[in-house]
Amino acid sequence: MLNWKPQNKKAAICFTIDDIHPAKSSDAYEAGGDLEKGALGLVMELLNRHPKLKVTLFTTANWREISGTPTRKLLASIPFLRDKFYLAKRWPIDKMNLENHPEFVTFLNTMERAEIAYHGLYHVHKGMKIPVEFQNQTKEEFQEIVTEMVRIFDSAGVNVVKGICPPGWNAPPQLLEVLKEQNFNFVASARDIFTPITSDATNAMSGLMDVPLLYPSKVANGGITHIPSNFQATSRIERARAILDNGGLLSIKAHMVKTAFGIVALDGVDDIYINYLDALLTVIENEYGDDIWWTSMGEISNHIAQYN
Repeated sequence: MLNWKPQNKKAAICFTIDDIHPAKSSDAYEAGGDLEKGALGLVMELLNRHPKLKVTLFTTANWREISGTPTRKLLASIPFLRDKFYLAKRWPIDKMNLENHPEFVTFLNTMERAEIAYHGLYHVHKGMKIPVEFQNQTKEEFQEIVTEMVRIFDSAGVNVVKGICPPGWNAPPQLLEVLKEQNFNFVASARDIFTPITSDATNAMSGLMDVPLLYPSKVANGGITHIPSNFQATSRIERARAILDNGGLLSIKAHMVKTAFGIVALDGVDDIYINYLDALLTVIENEYGDDIWWTSMGEISNHIAQYN
């Protein structure tokens, strides 16, 4: 097993949020663009209540997805043909490009105890799995996507850590090769909130299969650190205790968008989820004290790079 946490800590906690981009409540849905007056404000409240907590903000470079489910119903009903088209309308190119939203970028850069990481270029794909950006493209196409994603972040002046949660958690082998070649430090591809917690539990839900569910590991022939997600708003506190009692990483997942076109994200950021996390973290602080390493995915990957 990797040396992934400080020796004086028995377990660890990290908190990550996906789907962050400049959309405002005046758009189809709010994804961080309302800054402190929107969902990011709720996140800041949670950070203020728990001074040790940190958050990784998985942010999309040039978000184009409007609906995550097909709206072109007739086309979506035709096998094979549907795989060659976008099955829902998309934002115009560059409407949500981070280069065009300097106030949003500045806000993210100055959030305390928050790090920014990558969450795809457009967050959209042809076919039925609209949000799953990395699917059956060639390695060359993956290279183009990742290169443009990185370019936008650099041009926009984002203080980014070199890690990615691929949209839909899907990380094909050739994408991992590209990430390794472009010196990414970590990937967050496995999400499982159902598998019972044991010390040897492995992911059986979304993303990379059979990687450790409680601990970071190495993928891409040892070239990249993989960090799992294993807890969300619908998870019970007993699951959190089991992860910590097994010396694992309690990796809490959220999504910035709560509702869009009638779809409700169970782990979407809202008052109820934030209050639940507030209660959960208070219990952990009281029960585990200094045994817990309150960290982020970027810090974990840095620790692994230094001590392995």
